[in-house]
Amino acid sequence: MFTAIIFLGWSLDTLFNNYQEQQTTDEFSAYRKVVASLATTLDSIDDTQAFVSTWQQTNQQQLNLIPLAEFPLPEELKQDFSQGMSLVLESAERITVNHIMASKQQVLVLAIAPQGSQQDNLSLQMLLTTAFYLGILLFVGIWLYPLIKRLRLLNRAAKNFGSGDFAWRIPVSGTSYVADIENEFNRMAQKIETLIQDNKLLGNAVSHDLRTPLARLRFGIEALSETSKPEKQHKYIQHLSQDIAEMERLVEVLLNYARLEQSMIKVDKVAVDFNQLMDQCVYGIDGVDGKQIKWQPMGEITIVGEQNFLAMLINNLLSNAQQYASQFIQVRILKGSHYIELVVEDDGPGIPKDKRLALLQPFTRGHNNSQKPGFGMGLAIVTRIAAWHDAKINIAESALGGAKVSVRFK
Repeated sequence: MFTAIIFLGWSLDTLFNNYQEQQTTDEFSAYRKVVASLATTLDSIDDTQAFVSTWQQTNQQQLNLIPLAEFPLPEELKQDFSQGMSLVLESAERITVNHIMASKQQVLVLAIAPQGSQQDNLSLQMLLTTAFYLGILLFVGIWLYPLIKRLRLLNRAAKNFGSGDFAWRIPVSGTSYVADIENEFNRMAQKIETLIQDNKLLGNAVSHDLRTPLARLRFGIEALSETSKPEKQHKYIQHLSQDIAEMERLVEVLLNYARLEQSMIKVDKVAVDFNQLMDQCVYGIDGVDGKQIKWQPMGEITIVGEQNFLAMLINNLLSNAQQYASQFIQVRILKGSHYIELVVEDDGPGIPKDKRLALLQPFTRGHNNSQKPGFGMGLAIVTRIAAWHDAKINIAESALGGAKVSVRFK
């Protein structure tokens, strides 16, 4: 805006000065020629006063003859004037064009009214001043309109989001002045929406999964108070201890999941040797329950991420596969030109299509969930860590007969 004002002011000022100089030159050059011709003619005739009188009767401009001795001039003008150059003089009342008549030692004076010239200059000044301020308003409007438009859109998005429409997002434009703010708003909105959804899921899961051990605790306490036999009391106490341990595990899982988002924000991503990390994770679970893991490292594979969370992702995938596999678990790493994909497959019962997306949510369990331990948090944690690493998780049917879970890193 500052540059636009300077440019407009300089341009209009230059234009006005050029116009004024050109106008002044054009206006008085004609009068100089007329006065010079009249002075040459009158200098050669005898009765000059009769010509001047006749001129006064037929023309609006006043024509006078002044003795040269009564026409004082500064020294710097006398030489050019005495050599026959017309001289233009301006006062508050009039403008005069003067030319010397050397033979008669007189000065021929033609008076011109200045009102027209002054009025024209004043009108031009007003016109250019108006154009200057209109130009500034135009430049400011051109600059501000896209900004105001995007800010109003941001304002509307914030109001809609605040009123409970958590799916509202701002369509980001590459030419927007506030594109960074819009991107941050969208990321913030996505994070808030995810946290709200997680809060609802966690609330539902807590109310559901805690109800069963609490009911057993109440029943066990009542049964314990009604018996006096030591063996039954010992049995009830064992059941109570198991229920309390189950509740502790559930609370620990809830706390770990709640801390996961905050923990991932604080850590720095580094280059991780994915093959080495996979070897460590496979070594810790291979052979458990007699189930073998088929895994063969290939080439050099590096992923930019946080090593502890990547290990958590791999361990959860392997634990889920080990829990539902019959005999074999197969792990592969596929490397493309623009991606690295981790694939974990098992020969278990598989996952129905209509339940695959639901299993990515917290506290959602798969096939025969009543017969398997756990709280249904494994794939939810995998999904959260994958999202933090800009990776996509997909569940499909494996050629081994069971489930195939793949995580593709960009």
